[in-house]
Amino acid sequence: MKAVMMQSGKLWVDDIALPEPQDGEVLVRTCACGICGTDLHAVKHTSALIETSRAVGGGFKLTTENPVVLGHEFCAEIVDFGPRTRRKLPVGQLVCSVPVLLRAETVGLGYSDQAPGGFGEYMVLSEAMLNPVPSGVSADQAALTEPLAVGRHAVAKAGLQGSEEILVVGCGPVGLAVIASLKALGHGPVYASDFSPARRALAEQLGADEVVDPGLQDPLRARSWPKDGQTVIFDCVGVVGMIDQIFTAAPQNARLVIVGVCLETDHARPLIAVNKELNVQYVLGYSTEEFTETLSWIADGRFDVSEWVTQTVGLDGVIDAFEQLAAPDAHGKILVDPNL
Repeated sequence: MKAVMMQSGKLWVDDIALPEPQDGEVLVRTCACGICGTDLHAVKHTSALIETSRAVGGGFKLTTENPVVLGHEFCAEIVDFGPRTRRKLPVGQLVCSVPVLLRAETVGLGYSDQAPGGFGEYMVLSEAMLNPVPSGVSADQAALTEPLAVGRHAVAKAGLQGSEEILVVGCGPVGLAVIASLKALGHGPVYASDFSPARRALAEQLGADEVVDPGLQDPLRARSWPKDGQTVIFDCVGVVGMIDQIFTAAPQNARLVIVGVCLETDHARPLIAVNKELNVQYVLGYSTEEFTETLSWIADGRFDVSEWVTQTVGLDGVIDAFEQLAAPDAHGKILVDPNL
């Protein structure tokens, strides 16, 4: 099968062996897979990702010795069943899954050389993790389940009571997922900040009450924010220096939710946070229940994802798509369809 390979920051299309499902696994054909900001980081900062992952127990099984097939935001079609499967879903059923294989050692799909991720024509998935895509939901829409679940989880971890004023810093796919989740749950007002006019427009379409170009004004200094713990700031950027910038500009007793993943060593001045008595919550991923709930919210319309996808490319277009997303002035989410 054809797949986009990644090794030590290099991407290329190659022919590789069709993956064989092990006990309890199914073979699926990839229908759509989103390009995630973490994928961009994995290419740009491969060594840093490997080093950091090993330091915390090795969740990402990247190596510099073996190439991997990235892609963890996917929708796929069941093709065949491996040994010891229950076969409750039929061949041809569209499915989504939390991107892990339930083997003796859990495999993180998209970041392991043990099994390919979604930037290939075929994958293997654990049958026990499959979520059937509801009728009326397209593969492109269903592929947005994973990034939306990240936003849904971040909002849940924020512990909002409904009276907060909220700023989302960064309107890439993660920031947009946070905005969509905030509005679906009735929170707000929601302010959004991004340099890209296209992404600010997407933020407005998803319900942001006001958008700000940080190139023209600092959103935390452009207005008066409440100082009684009712200001909540979601950092959805994940670049060096952002946390310290937020510390500096945040009001007294503000709450920060760090969603963006910075793979480089960062420096923030704790004394600023101490003086302001800031509350900082780091978040990661989602639960299986949140993932399933997110897919159901796409199906019933609580998550309107109709405008989020701005381009779909085949495997031969992935390298160019990564280059476009490195300077994201025009895109929300780019999907990969290996069948194009």
